[in-house]
Amino acid sequence: MTTPEHSATWHDARYDMPVSQQLERYNDLAAKNASARARIELVTRGIYDPARHGAEDRPSLTVAEHIELLALAESIARTVRHPSNIHHALLAGVTWADIAHITNSDELTVRRDYQQWADDQYDLNQRFPDRGMTADEHAAATAKAAEGV
Repeated sequence: MTTPEHSATWHDARYDMPVSQQLERYNDLAAKNASARARIELVTRGIYDPARHGAEDRPSLTVAEHIELLALAESIARTVRHPSNIHHALLAGVTWADIAHITNSDELTVRRDYQQWADDQYDLNQRFPDRGMTADEHAAATAKAAEGV
C-alpha cells in the first residue's frame, strides 16, 4: 500500500475548512470506518446475517481516507485544545490548579506551556503589530504565569 502523492496534513485540513465542517467530515469518515470494521468482525466471527445487519456493501476506508481522517483528527484536536482557551479561562478567574486538574497535567507544566504561548504571541506582535500580544498584554500574561509560584 502506498500513500497518495499529495497527502493531507493537519495544517491543510485546518485551513481548508472551518472546524464545524472538519467535525462533520471526521464523523462521516469515522462512521464509515466503524461500519466497515463491524461488518468484517461479524463475518470473521461467522455471525454476519444480511437480514439483521444489512446486505449493503460497507467498503473499508481507502489509504487517502485514512490519511484524511488522521489529518482531521489532529486539526480538530489542535483547534479545540488551543492555548488561547487557557488564557481566556485565566482572565475569567480559573485557577492554575483547576487548569492542571482539567488538563490532567501539573501546574508547572501548564504555566510553562502558557508562558511559551504568551512569548510566541508577543513575538508575533513584534512582526505583525495587529496580531498577538502587545508588550503590556505579554507583561500581564507573564505575571499571571508566575502568580503564586
